[in-house]
Amino acid sequence: MRRTKHRVLVVFRAGPTWASGPPEKQPDWDAHADWVDGLIENGTFVMGGPFSHYSGSVNLLEGLRAHEAKELIATDPFVLNRVFVVDSIRDWTVYVDELSPKESV
Repeated sequence: MRRTKHRVLVVFRAGPTWASGPPEKQPDWDAHADWVDGLIENGTFVMGGPFSHYSGSVNLLEGLRAHEAKELIATDPFVLNRVFVVDSIRDWTVYVDELSPKESV
């Protein structure tokens, strides 16, 4: 039996306040990092990071739906200060996941 897991995929593009270089060099990095750490602690933030050429970023969230993620993402300091601009927020049903620990059946 195949088990599926519902997640939300959030894609960002670099916003008007993104300076060249990695995320940790952007305005409000510490506030953004604290925001992400809080989501990691409560199990919402599964995976995330910038594209290698720093044109944007992707986040993988779980435990919520796209409409809830939209409200949550709006509180990210990088979104508030326009380092990130949201490209899309999509519900995603994961069929294959070789990264997460296996659940016992």
